[in-house]
Amino acid sequence: MTAELYHVFYQVAEYESISKAAKALFVSQPAISKSIRNLETDLGVLLFVRHAKGVTLTKEGQLLYDHVATAFRQIQEGEKLLHQLRDRSFGAIRIGISNTLCKYYFMPFLNRFHQVYPKLKIEIVNRTSLETMKLLEEGFLDCAIISDIKSDQALEYIELMKIQDIFISRQRPPKEVIPLKELEQYPMLLLERNNATRDHLERFLERHHIMLNVDIEISSMEFLVEFAKIGLGVASVIGNFVTEEIHDKEIYEWPVMPKIPQRSIGLLLDKKRGISIACKTFIEFMKTDNGI
Repeated sequence: MTAELYHVFYQVAEYESISKAAKALFVSQPAISKSIRNLETDLGVLLFVRHAKGVTLTKEGQLLYDHVATAFRQIQEGEKLLHQLRDRSFGAIRIGISNTLCKYYFMPFLNRFHQVYPKLKIEIVNRTSLETMKLLEEGFLDCAIISDIKSDQALEYIELMKIQDIFISRQRPPKEVIPLKELEQYPMLLLERNNATRDHLERFLERHHIMLNVDIEISSMEFLVEFAKIGLGVASVIGNFVTEEIHDKEIYEWPVMPKIPQRSIGLLLDKKRGISIACKTFIEFMKTDNGI
């Protein structure tokens, strides 16, 4: 017994007519009649009562139809959802991102994406870049937006933009270019440890044998900027995200020599797992938005 026989049965029951079902299925009426007889023989019951105007279901036929109709409607609904996914009018994406990148980088992009794809749902999971990478590896995320930390070879990193870490303060810089060693004289405001930005800075300082005087450690770059504004010390932040504050002279950049090396922000994907249509749409839009 095949699904095709049930498909024929379903169409005949829907139309209450063998001729109309034959037209809908693009087959001959004798072929439809033969399929119904075969199904009745296999099941050992009469499914339809034939009459001049068409056919009607028997009690046994009605019982079977109730179940078959439910199955075919679920199939039709599944096909509809797949078409919606293909047309980018339905779907969900689970994205991991740090608080800093979410506020300063992702929110403006998300607004543009939502205007183009208003029905694609996005769930944002806020973690540090290191924690986000682990969640992606464990299959809890569709993709992640992180700074360029070392990751497993099974993860694919797509660079989106370069970022530059800088030092800022409410005070004007004491020199046009400050030797890195002189920062040891000032109270420093840094992100807490086990953070990709802090790790990048620590590796840089270690290479140059610098030991900073850290007064405040905090998990939020937003608060680092605010603390610098009220004069609590010199903060290490991502320069790309404080251009307005520097332009408005709320804070000043302290140029140091040598400079902290540039790094990047990028999309992280798990190459071992398939990527949904919704996630592919998001990736394509993000790459286009960043000129990639």
